[in-house]
Amino acid sequence: MVSYRAARPEDLPQIQAINRHYILNTSLTFVQTPPPFESYTAKLNDLTSRGLPYLVAVDEVQKAEDGNSLVLGYGSFSPFRLQKSYAPTVELTLFLHPEHQSLGIGSVLLAHLLGRVETGQVWHKCDGMDDSSESTESGHANESTGASRVRNVIAVMAVDPEGKEQGEALRTWYLKRGLEERGRLKKVGFKRGHW
Repeated sequence: MVSYRAARPEDLPQIQAINRHYILNTSLTFVQTPPPFESYTAKLNDLTSRGLPYLVAVDEVQKAEDGNSLVLGYGSFSPFRLQKSYAPTVELTLFLHPEHQSLGIGSVLLAHLLGRVETGQVWHKCDGMDDSSESTESGHANESTGASRVRNVIAVMAVDPEGKEQGEALRTWYLKRGLEERGRLKKVGFKRGHW
């Protein structure tokens, strides 16, 4: 039975293992070397302190080696840029355990994340961000909390030529779920012997 919930510290070893797979075996991320475990803890703490969702899809029946629920995938929103004027825009991260792809889990995880934005539930706390500019648009900023309502989600993806349909399958997947292609950057990253 799959359930979707906020990520917890005990999920992080499995999230690290999923991320490690994609770093070492694909070009879906341009990260070359798996980061240390502490960076996963720092990211969870940072995103939750900002009010940004960090969700996991877990199998409540099947257990991982550590006895916790098996993490099937994870998704989160991160700041797009670190200036307050960009606070209404976030960047999507979404990865599935390689043995649990094409089962609809990613679609549901994405729907949970986007649904929160569409219903106005995601407020990005801007504490610690560059204070060089602020929006005065009505409904944009909550001055008492320093938070801005998230209105835009950017899904930056690498076209992995080793992936399904030479990497275009993921692009098609996003388009079918309502995201729109806004542009392509060519030859901006090199990994695994190709651009």
